[in-house]
Amino acid sequence: MKNYTKSILLLLATLLFCATSAVSQTLLKPEIQFSNACNGAATDFNVVFKYSGSDFDSNNVFTIELSDADGNWGSPINVGTVTTENSSYTFSRTFQLPDNTYGTNYKIRLVASSPVMTSPDSDSFAAYKFSTDTLVLNNYDDVVLCDSGSAELILNTNQNGNYEWYKDDVLFTTTTEPKLEVTLSGKYEVKIDYGKCGSVTSTISSVIILDNTAKQIKGPSTVEICGDESHTFEANTNRSGLTYNWYLDNKLVQSSNSSTYTTPTTGQFGTYHLIIDTGTCTTKSNDVVLQQQTTAGFSVNAEGALTKVILPSETIELCINHDASSGTIQWYKEVDTPLTAKTQRCMNATESGVYYARVTESTGTSCDAIVDSEKFTLLNVTSFEPTIRTETNYEECNTRSTELSIVGVKVEAEDGNMYDLTSAQIGMLNYQWNLDGNPISGETSDGLFLSSYTDNGSYTLTINVGAISGTSKALDVKLAEVPEIRSTSTSNSLCAGSSITYTINNVVAGYTYQWIKDGTDDVTPANPENLIVTEVGEYVLKYSGFGCDNELEPINVVMFDDSAVTITPSEIVVMEEGSSATITAAGGESYEWYQGESISGTTLSTTEQLEVTELGFYTVLVKVGACSVTRTVEVVEPDDQIIVPNTLTPNGDGKNDTWKISNKYAFQPLVTVMLYNANGKEILKTTEYKNDWPTEDLGNQKVFYYKIIREDKLIKAGTISVLH
Repeated sequence: MKNYTKSILLLLATLLFCATSAVSQTLLKPEIQFSNACNGAATDFNVVFKYSGSDFDSNNVFTIELSDADGNWGSPINVGTVTTENSSYTFSRTFQLPDNTYGTNYKIRLVASSPVMTSPDSDSFAAYKFSTDTLVLNNYDDVVLCDSGSAELILNTNQNGNYEWYKDDVLFTTTTEPKLEVTLSGKYEVKIDYGKCGSVTSTISSVIILDNTAKQIKGPSTVEICGDESHTFEANTNRSGLTYNWYLDNKLVQSSNSSTYTTPTTGQFGTYHLIIDTGTCTTKSNDVVLQQQTTAGFSVNAEGALTKVILPSETIELCINHDASSGTIQWYKEVDTPLTAKTQRCMNATESGVYYARVTESTGTSCDAIVDSEKFTLLNVTSFEPTIRTETNYEECNTRSTELSIVGVKVEAEDGNMYDLTSAQIGMLNYQWNLDGNPISGETSDGLFLSSYTDNGSYTLTINVGAISGTSKALDVKLAEVPEIRSTSTSNSLCAGSSITYTINNVVAGYTYQWIKDGTDDVTPANPENLIVTEVGEYVLKYSGFGCDNELEPINVVMFDDSAVTITPSEIVVMEEGSSATITAAGGESYEWYQGESISGTTLSTTEQLEVTELGFYTVLVKVGACSVTRTVEVVEPDDQIIVPNTLTPNGDGKNDTWKISNKYAFQPLVTVMLYNANGKEILKTTEYKNDWPTEDLGNQKVFYYKIIREDKLIKAGTISVLH
């Protein structure tokens, strides 16, 4: 029981101590020492802070906080900290207004960190932070608007506040940002209301609207003056700060802040208009035509191109023509500068500029008739762009030599455009050929001959005249020593059991040679200079070196075919006794004709033709490469057969087994023999019929039909009966 009583007493003592500690410090309501915080400069505002009870902990930090403009503490602003007043009970501190302070219900409070507690809010107060600098509207500038334009007026501040905009001294609108979009004319100023701290007023900016009248050119729509007079145009408005752009025939002739424009005394006629640039918009005036008071009855024409480039030290002839009966000519440079002693139809120009000629013809009145030519513009050159090329027959890695030449020269002129030099101008240039970026000694002509693969490389051409130069794009040149192949057979025909040897005539050190058969098989011998071919196929020689990889056209090696050797008119030639006949062999490379049925005795001819006057046998030896073939021709006299046989007994007894017709029809190249079966189907059509039908078993067929035609005329026709 005693222990229980002790516990109760101990608990009561603890609770009493805690209650006493909880109320040992009390933060009191801060006392502001000012009525309103009007901060037009770096101003300090004093506040007295108090607390009661006991001291704060030694590590306590007081924070002075400022509410928002409505007295809320959602995002309080720290305006000061205090670490040395933990036992003072009463102390004062000053604070400065942060940027964008603007409102009527700000409050101050004190927050302690140890122990943690917050004071009551101070009384509310108005606070405004503002600059004492002059509030400038639109950088002191007025604004000029076009008929339906708009512009933004801007203040030289970014402070929070209510901006009261006045137009012509009357409140126009209120914004929360320091800018306003305007479309109405008037005098604008801005007032920022700082409540009990007063207000600030900006400078004044005027907004002017250019109406339709203000943007026009003064005077009539057509103005007439003498041909050698000037005229001054004037805008209806002369307001400063605007840009006046004067145009003649849609080309700008003056841009300035002047509302007037005075024409030169030459080249002044045409249609003028004015564009006024206000800075926010542009206006376009009416058109005014300036014309010559006296109408000229003649014309003046410029000859040649009106725009040309001129090279340093170059002379360019400029010419005009006219049809005035008694006109005088005066040449001008630029606007109205007459050139001394330049009074002929043509003149020589040696420098850049704008040139034109004026032709004047007296009219007997106060105004002469004057016509100016179109203007010639001569432009200085700023850079060169030459183009070079090889000869047109050049093929990379397949040409032994070539010549480089200049194709043309493009130049950039002072107007930024590109032009082509004439051939005469190209002839004025200095040349320097370069290989791999280095000048080639002595190569200063307009062409460069490259003789072999040892000249391979990247070539450029540098040209110059005066201080102006330019280099062409690089041109890679790859020449090659193309192999030349010699063959033991000119026809690439391979005889059975024989061979053909292909030899590279011009083997070059530094090249690699490879023989490929049928696209894939490497048949390169140890010495690739000689390839011995014993098999038919497609052979290709590949060669590489000095930056090139290439191959020759394929060599197609075929077996010799003696059927390609033919005799015309046929191997039986019909010739009237006492006359002559020509026998022609074809399909070979060489020919030897002999009399008789062998290739012995006296050679009668070594060409493809043999003229014969005697009946009998003749033999020709035809050679194709290493291959040869013989053909024997029999020259016979016409037989006396008149009737075409109409029966046939193909029983193999050697008698009447084939259909034999007169040699007037057989063996004749101009005679066509046609055979048909009983159903009318063509079974044979041939010239030089050799009396050898049928060549196969006819079966049970018994009737055939024939036609014999010479030079498209039917000679004979009938039937053939087959007797089995």
